[in-house]
Amino acid sequence: MAKRHILCIGAHPDDNEFSVGGTAALLCRRGDEVHFVSVTNGDKGHYYQEYIKHPTFLAERRLHEARAGAGTIGASYETLGVHDGEVYVDKATTEAVVRCIRSFGEAGKGPDLVLFNRPQDYHRDHRYTAQLVLDATYMLTVPTMCPDTRHLDRMPVFAYWYDDFSETAAFRADVVVPIDSVMDVKAEALCAHVSQVFEWLPYNAGTLDKVPPKSDAAGRKRMVGEWLEKRGKLRCERTSATLEKQGDAGAQYVEAFQICQYGSVPSAEEIRELFPIA
Repeated sequence: MAKRHILCIGAHPDDNEFSVGGTAALLCRRGDEVHFVSVTNGDKGHYYQEYIKHPTFLAERRLHEARAGAGTIGASYETLGVHDGEVYVDKATTEAVVRCIRSFGEAGKGPDLVLFNRPQDYHRDHRYTAQLVLDATYMLTVPTMCPDTRHLDRMPVFAYWYDDFSETAAFRADVVVPIDSVMDVKAEALCAHVSQVFEWLPYNAGTLDKVPPKSDAAGRKRMVGEWLEKRGKLRCERTSATLEKQGDAGAQYVEAFQICQYGSVPSAEEIRELFPIA
């Protein structure tokens, strides 16, 4: 099977590991090229006074963390450099997303698959990142749009990653990827995002006192692993019908995807070729 190019676009430097880390690891294992992109540089997600005074210090730290996390999986990483909390659907950012998608993969073909979050989300950066990707879809094939970057001769497949939001519409599990064999890799990739997983997110949730100390690396990885197991098992329960239909009913932990109608809509056979499923 020919190598495929998979592009994962999140709002923040750790979004891809959280949502598609397992799937990305499986894709890399089978020889595909996976590229993580974050629209923002993550320069506001913290509480240290040092970072409040000097956001660039946090952005630099998160760049190193994101490269390490993606590298653990076997993926590459880049950021579009928008300031955290300042993602807007505007001309400049839309064009940056168009260029980003066009530039990954073979010239004129681009990525085979683009993974991103749905527009239904609690975080404005997430919502607008999704809208930016959706706004870019058709324009990818228009030569006069961003003519400095080769337009695509075909439309990639676009798919949303799993979420629990139902304000406008509930998530539909079109594809469910069992990630039992790479749970450890996903946990290790997330552990690379120290500033978020062990500092900012627990601080924001009021659970900082429950985080193992820096000296307890095994305890920290165990904490992340337990959280991932709970999350993966819950998603497995909610997508059991699709799992059974795919022939993956024995899975315990999963990541799920909804095919986006704005891109190329794949056949059942093409889905099995794109995604690491039975």
